Amino acid sequence: MPSLLKMKLKCDESINYNMSSLFHGFLMEKLPTDYVEFLHKSQLHPYTQHLELRDNTWFWVITCLDDTADKIIIRDFLLDLKYIKLKSRNISLSVSEKEYKNVGFDKLNEIFYKRTPERRINIDFITPTAFKRQGEYLFYPDIKCIYQSIMNKYDILFDKENMIDDDTLDELSNKTKIIRYKIRSVRFDMEGIFIPGFIGQITFKISGTDTLANFADFLFKFSEFSGIGIKTSLGMGSIRLFQKGELEND
Repeated sequence: MPSLLKMKLKCDESINYNMSSLFHGFLMEKLPTDYVEFLHKSQLHPYTQHLELRDNTWFWVITCLDDTADKIIIRDFLLDLKYIKLKSRNISLSVSEKEYKNVGFDKLNEIFYKRTPERRINIDFITPTAFKRQGEYLFYPDIKCIYQSIMNKYDILFDKENMIDDDTLDELSNKTKIIRYKIRSVRFDMEGIFIPGFIGQITFKISGTDTLANFADFLFKFSEFSGIGIKTSLGMGSIRLFQKGELEND
C-alpha cells in the first residue's frame, strides 16, 4: 500500500533539492544490509525520496509503494529518526516534525468508479524531471513518456497486474493535451554529475471515454507516490497534484 512520510528539517546550513542524493546515501547507510542489497539489484526501487521547500521550510519526503518498503524504511527506521548526519558535507540536521499517511489501493481504485471523471489534471513537478530514450536524456514534458513511466513503475512493482499495453498507452497519449504550463529547464546535480530536467506546473486535459479519463486520473494519483521519470529514488521526478488556482502565488 502506498505510504508517505514528510519530515520537517532544522539545520544551520543551507539546503537545496540537489542534496537529496546525500539523503539517499544516508538512508542506504542506515537500512539493513540485506535489504540494501535487494534494492541495488532490483529493476525498480519501491520507494522515492526528495527534498521539498514549502513556506521557507525544508522537508524530507519519502514515499513507499509496498508494505515491505513501508515497514523497513518508514515504520522500522524513519518514524523514530531525530537526527541526520550527512558525512560527506559534515552537515547535521534535526527532524522537528513528522507527518505520515498510508493510502490503500482500494482508495485509489475508487477513482475508476467515479460517475464524473476528472478531465483536467494539474501537476506541480516539484523536483527536476527527465526521461531517457534511446540513450539520451529527454528533459521536456513528453505526454507519452509521462504515461509510460507511471505505467512501468506500476507494472514492475505490482506484477500481478499488467497495465502496460501499447494500444492503451497510445490512446492515453492521443487523448491528452497540455493546455497550460509554467515550466523551466533546470539541472539536477548528483555530486558533480549534471542531469537536465524541468520543473513547474502543467495542466493536462483528458478527452475520450469516462473510463479512459478515470484511468488517467488513477495513474496521476499513483504518480504522487511513484514519481515520474528517471532517478526518483535519488530525488528527481517528484510531483503533486493541485487544484486550479492553488499554486498561483506559490
